[in-house]
Amino acid sequence: MYQGFIFNIMVGSPSDVTDIAMKAVECINYWNALNVHDHKITLVPHHWTSSSYPSLRKPAQSHIDDVMVNRSDALVAIFGSRLGTPTDNFLSGTVEEIEEHRKANKPVMVFFSDKFDSSQDIEQITKVLKYRCQLTGLYETFNGIADFGKKFAEKLHLLVQNELIPLVPEKIDDSSIQKTVTFSDDEIAIMKMWCAAKSNYLSRHGFIGGKTAFSFSGRMVETQSASETAKMDDFISRLELARFIEIYGFDKYGYPTYKMTLRAYEEFAS
Repeated sequence: MYQGFIFNIMVGSPSDVTDIAMKAVECINYWNALNVHDHKITLVPHHWTSSSYPSLRKPAQSHIDDVMVNRSDALVAIFGSRLGTPTDNFLSGTVEEIEEHRKANKPVMVFFSDKFDSSQDIEQITKVLKYRCQLTGLYETFNGIADFGKKFAEKLHLLVQNELIPLVPEKIDDSSIQKTVTFSDDEIAIMKMWCAAKSNYLSRHGFIGGKTAFSFSGRMVETQSASETAKMDDFISRLELARFIEIYGFDKYGYPTYKMTLRAYEEFAS
């Protein structure tokens, strides 16, 4: 099975259950800590608070659809006492994320809280109850953050076993990968620089203002815009696809950290 096969898991929720959404992200990262080496796959959680960036090119939900919904492999949708803010075509942003995933035939897990916040608008609570009654398919309920964490951890494992693992190829021809994955002169220079370092790790750090720093064993490559960051992320994805790097852990924010493989030293070390 292919080492480091990545699935992007989107966590969608209205603002009143952001704490529950963060619990889902925590559970996904914990699944990785326990299973990444056995299953040879990594689940990357995405929530709008961490995986989107400010943009005025499109309405907010259209922007989220572009940078998260269209790129995710599965969705976890969580509702509390609010359905959320309506979009141009759907009852709320979270409902739109559900329908876009369903339209693309991607797995969707929906969770509803059994407790309602009395301080919330009764109209919002009514909308949640109405949507829950009209929703086709199987959903899950929870009673508080601890109950959600327990149930979601169980359901996540079942989702991986039944929906995601079957999508991973049993075997990939390394020679064909080597021929199709290419690197620019600048990217090769980065790898040569990394090979000359005394340690062996790669990490990614985002900062307020849109800057991102990629640390290759302490040798920094900084990006100044979203497009530059996307190019570096693509570079890392190609390194992983060619098996020049592999995941060895996760930072405190849940982002993967990497180490360079012997294959990379053989390819890039001068």
